[in-house]
Amino acid sequence: MISIARNQTSASEQGATGEVIARAQEYLAEAGELVKDVIHNRPALALGVALATGVLLGWLIKRR
Repeated sequence: MISIARNQTSASEQGATGEVIARAQEYLAEAGELVKDVIHNRPALALGVALATGVLLGWLIKRR
């Protein structure tokens, strides 16, 4: 039943989905550029964030 409903989506719904995907891609591209700028301009901050993230993930994984 679900696959039939998926196949019967209207063109407007597919167009709306495409618009959402396009906006998400633009947003992620902008976010990626921002991250690159921060890494390039403040490498110590980027290294600290990476280290803290690794420690936090290691601690969470170790608890399991």
